[in-house]
Amino acid sequence: MKTTICMIYKEVIVKRLERKKNELASLETSGVVTPEDKRKYVELKARIDELETCIDIAETMFNNIERGDCEK
Repeated sequence: MKTTICMIYKEVIVKRLERKKNELASLETSGVVTPEDKRKYVELKARIDELETCIDIAETMFNNIERGDCEK
């Protein structure tokens, strides 16, 4: 199977999403909660949502390319 730009894009985003989820998990397990931790938590949740949206877009692009819907 030939690697396309969409596949590479999705791979990069998936790796970044995993790193952000790990950051969130470590933040959730920390004992003391400071206002800065709360801010980081909210920012990480927003980034995770955004990255998941980007993955959905990449999958849609990939599916459209497979069907031939995209122009070359």
